[in-house]
Amino acid sequence: MVAQHGAVAAGRLEVGQMVVATADARARALTLAPPMCYRHPVLPLRGRDVLLNCVLDQYCRRSDGRLHVLHGLSGSGKTALALEIVHTVQKRAVQTQPRVWWLDARRATPLQDGLSAVAQRVGVAGNLLEFGGIVDALWHRLSRAPWPWLLVIDGVDDPCLLDGPGVLAAGTGWIRPHSCPYGLVLVTTRDGSPDSWGFGAVLHPVPPLQGVDAARMLLDHAGPDAGTLKGAEHLAHRLGGLPLALRMAGVYLAEVNGMPDAFREPDMPADFEAFRQALDQPSGQDLNPAQVISDTWHLALDLLHRRGFRYAATLLELLSGFADAPVPHTLVLRTSILRSSPGFEGIDGRALWRTLSALAALSLINLSPAPAPAGGQGLPQGSRECVRVHPLIRDISRTTRHLLLVAELLKEACAIEHAGKPEEPGAWAVWSLLAPHALGLLEVDDLPDSCRLPAAEAAEMAARFLQARGLYRQAGSVFETVVGLRMGLLGAEHPETLTAQHNLAAALHDIGELGQAESLYRRVWEGRRDAQGEEFTHALTARHELGRVLHDRGRLEEAQQHLSRVLEARRRLHGPHHGHTLSAQHELARVLHDLGYLQEAGTEYRLVFEARRVLLGDEHPRTLTALHNLACVRHDVGELAEAHVQFERVLAVRSRVLGGSHPQTLRTVFRLGCVLRDRGDTTQARVLLTRVREGLEAVLGAQHVQTLRAARSLEELAP
Repeated sequence: MVAQHGAVAAGRLEVGQMVVATADARARALTLAPPMCYRHPVLPLRGRDVLLNCVLDQYCRRSDGRLHVLHGLSGSGKTALALEIVHTVQKRAVQTQPRVWWLDARRATPLQDGLSAVAQRVGVAGNLLEFGGIVDALWHRLSRAPWPWLLVIDGVDDPCLLDGPGVLAAGTGWIRPHSCPYGLVLVTTRDGSPDSWGFGAVLHPVPPLQGVDAARMLLDHAGPDAGTLKGAEHLAHRLGGLPLALRMAGVYLAEVNGMPDAFREPDMPADFEAFRQALDQPSGQDLNPAQVISDTWHLALDLLHRRGFRYAATLLELLSGFADAPVPHTLVLRTSILRSSPGFEGIDGRALWRTLSALAALSLINLSPAPAPAGGQGLPQGSRECVRVHPLIRDISRTTRHLLLVAELLKEACAIEHAGKPEEPGAWAVWSLLAPHALGLLEVDDLPDSCRLPAAEAAEMAARFLQARGLYRQAGSVFETVVGLRMGLLGAEHPETLTAQHNLAAALHDIGELGQAESLYRRVWEGRRDAQGEEFTHALTARHELGRVLHDRGRLEEAQQHLSRVLEARRRLHGPHHGHTLSAQHELARVLHDLGYLQEAGTEYRLVFEARRVLLGDEHPRTLTALHNLACVRHDVGELAEAHVQFERVLAVRSRVLGGSHPQTLRTVFRLGCVLRDRGDTTQARVLLTRVREGLEAVLGAQHVQTLRAARSLEELAP
């Protein structure tokens, strides 16, 4: 059942209120009863079954005697879980009547008074209470108790308060491990640091709720009028699955939907989607549950500061400046850059790692495995863990103070020497982690001028990754933004501006805007040529791409002229087996192919294919492109069986490396469908061509030349 406010009220327990004598001889009223009335009598406790049963096993079977510590972010439902444990113990043990005591540990004096009261209840002699022997006597008595008992210590903000006459982690504090097979000590706290609790404790993380569990909790409180389960999932994700935030949002929506229309203001969100959108608007900040946990957030950072973690607050603020996505901290947090920034003076790798671990122990951040990459190879050793800042903590901590540092860190992390080329499948796992943050910088409102150039550099590299994965329109939008930034800051003729224009032209080419691509390529080529010479490598690259777009526009002789000049220069400058030379040779073969010189084109494709196998490997996208085009020649000359085998070979690898919806994969599916059509298998051909048309329409648009070609081939199939 769900605890409403983080504590609870009376049930069938053997304790009630009592008066205990304090050291100054004043009487103080004190209750040891769990606040069970905070436990909702109907709504279920969502997503905690495994953890609930794990702790209950310690009580219902033979106890291991250790402290069982429920730790997590403020509002994660630790007290609710403790209450559910009390309720379940009470319900299961009607005959044995367990003794249950609930102590509030937010302040030292009530805790000590409460332990004194427990000691009285279990029969510790009065003289021990009076002369300071209470702690040893209490745990001696509890360890030998012949009856079941449960002691809950709720809300431990600072475990140092539990040291008492000794040291908590050493087992000599106010609460200790015990040897009673029927007893259980349960603690709720934000602090999950093993150093705080020692080996005599079992740490049980209480993380935010995930997925359907979070959505259903939101629906439990909001009611059916607030929207669908899918809408609840979206809002729950934005709230980070924090139970307190889910309850607050749900109660608000239930109240709005229950009030008379005459009292409802126009800007009051009444459903999950409207509430989610309002959170990201200035007018909706009063709705954000982040404000409720801000006090405990400050307390947690103060605690870390007292423990000597002087970088904790600044590091949390920096991490909150990244996008709302897993942060690959080993890739982006470079101490060589950090230590020259305000707030990080003198930081080294050990201090950085200790601070990250301390923030994670208080659940202000989460250290977790990196998401599994889609396609390509896995992450390199040392990069397989990420930092995730809870969305509400990020809302509280995020400022613009460290934006320049974020941009500089991302610029460095996105450099090819660190992340690898975005076009290389082996680097895609790394780029899948870096790209959300590099792209997110460009979405920051009023990005300061000082951040714009490093942000543009990081985003440009991330857009190259999008392009390599077949997301041409998204890549083009980023390249266009980068062009605008560099035009304004560097001027039209600056080499970096020309690079951005070149990349934009490539994206325009990919999405079928051939006229714009040609114009832009020609401008870049002429600018490079005039500034640095006709055979400058970037000038040759731009001319190469100009030849490609001319070929795709059907101007074959003009394309052949440009590509021949590029190939001649590449062979002279780089040799016959350099990657640039092979690319020019391959594009010239495509022109020969379309001019009808099939035998010559086939010979060139084969030479390129064999060279790329050696240079790049059998499964590199460029190797597969050469094999795909070689199969096209075989198809065109009527060698259908051989073409069929080669297309299936290419398709198997492209599907695995690039993914089934990548345009290059779909091109191979298209040619395989055409081969099947020509071999008489129109049924399977129709299946494949339908897949191609739908897939290309989704990624390239209905009017793209390749989409139209697939649609036309499908229409021409015999019924």
